[in-house]
Amino acid sequence: MIRAALCAILALVLGGGRGALSAQDNTAELLDRAAKYHADLDVERELVLLRQVISPSSPFVVTHDQRVQAYKYLGAALVVLGKTDSGIVYLRAALERDPFVDLEPQTFTPAELAAFWQAKRLTFGLGVRPIPFDTIDPRTERVHFTVMSTHATTLLVEVRAAGAPAGVMLFRGENDGPRELQWNGVMPDGRLAAAGRYELLLIGNSLLTPRADSTRLYFRIQQNHPPLEDTLPALGPRDLLPEQHPPSAARAKLAKGLGVGAAALLISQVLANSELEGGGGKLAAGVAVTASAAGVLAFVHGRRHRQIPANVTANAQRHTARAGANAAIVQRNRERLEAAHLVIAPAAGVGP
Repeated sequence: MIRAALCAILALVLGGGRGALSAQDNTAELLDRAAKYHADLDVERELVLLRQVISPSSPFVVTHDQRVQAYKYLGAALVVLGKTDSGIVYLRAALERDPFVDLEPQTFTPAELAAFWQAKRLTFGLGVRPIPFDTIDPRTERVHFTVMSTHATTLLVEVRAAGAPAGVMLFRGENDGPRELQWNGVMPDGRLAAAGRYELLLIGNSLLTPRADSTRLYFRIQQNHPPLEDTLPALGPRDLLPEQHPPSAARAKLAKGLGVGAAALLISQVLANSELEGGGGKLAAGVAVTASAAGVLAFVHGRRHRQIPANVTANAQRHTARAGANAAIVQRNRERLEAAHLVIAPAAGVGP
């Protein structure tokens, strides 16, 4: 019984200890405690926690932002201990990972701020803040970007369709620190940005060191506008009147003329009598010649003049009506597109 009781007590103690560890010993908790130690100038205990955070053997997940914070406080703590050079190394590590990192004057001492300023002079990097999901009216609103250079640089900032060789220039000149930029959503051709993937490209050359840097922020654009109308399809054979007589029409007229002539001769022979001999034969022959000649003339005219003017005019009117209707549809669609709102959304992918 004594052994069982001891085992139960031991299990309770170990279980409670594990619960306390899981509740307290995670990266966020370690960083919070380190910041409190820093405020109390208890840098020795602070360093223990920060080195645990950045250690490759740390049992806890460390995010990018948490690692930046750890380097920032570690550098500042070393400056407090008089190890300024080592502190600058860690401050530079924080800046290399996030050019937007900063030391708040109300929290850090003048010595720490001076070391951080030196770290910024030695470290060149460009950064851009992620943009949130947003919807803007390009006529009255703008897409806002915040870009950053750790120190003085010549800076070029462009918005491009992803993979395009050029785009809209938002800024070109010297820059030092953060800068707010705006874009109205219009591309170089004067049209509103079409739906697709875009990038904000930053290219800079340091004015203090022989270094250059570049970075990109990707985002997606969708246009929110009323539904567009489809233009009318091209007129097909079923929509148009025939504009020419078929070749068979001329042949039919020739056959008709020859047929009438042949019929006239045949009738004159069948119905011939003594009283009609002579004059009747001549009359039938005249009819036959006239009918045959008329058929030949109709055939020649039909072959040379196959066009049907009335149908040509009617078809031209139908084409004109279709073109006018499509022009009106195109204009209405253009007006709807010009009235579109832009839906901006972050997209995966960052880097040089």
